[in-house]
Amino acid sequence: MSRFRMYPSPAQAEQMLTHCAHARYVWNLAVEQHAHWRRWRRSAPGFAEQCRQLTEARQANEWLGSGNADVQQQALKDFAKAKNARFTSGFGEPTWRM
Repeated sequence: MSRFRMYPSPAQAEQMLTHCAHARYVWNLAVEQHAHWRRWRRSAPGFAEQCRQLTEARQANEWLGSGNADVQQQALKDFAKAKNARFTSGFGEPTWRM
């Protein structure tokens, strides 16, 4: 595997930070959504349902809609993976990202 250093221009660095902000926002929404679910309620939404909700949120929110959908869906995919591995990974429930 080759490794390369990245020297982004100021505009590229700003775009990367925006991608990170969008991914963190989507992750934290997923954490909050799952935190509100309880055993006596119907099950919390899975990855597919959260992707559908993300599409609606992107249409309703200009800031979120301006971001890359692939980055945001990858954050949901990472959340689903962390949620499924919470018992075997030793890290427990997914938590907030700052």
